[in-house]
Amino acid sequence: MADEQAHPTATEMDYPAHERNYSGFLKLFKYGMIATAIVAAIVIYTIAN
Repeated sequence: MADEQAHPTATEMDYPAHERNYSGFLKLFKYGMIATAIVAAIVIYTIAN
């Protein structure tokens, strides 16, 4: 086990680098927060009355 070697053709990054893009996450977070706020407002209104 001490003499394990990487595959001779393996490189550190032998796949294309992905562009870090958080736009999908931010969109999901934004609309999720809006939906949560609306539902919370309805629940609070219902409880208060």
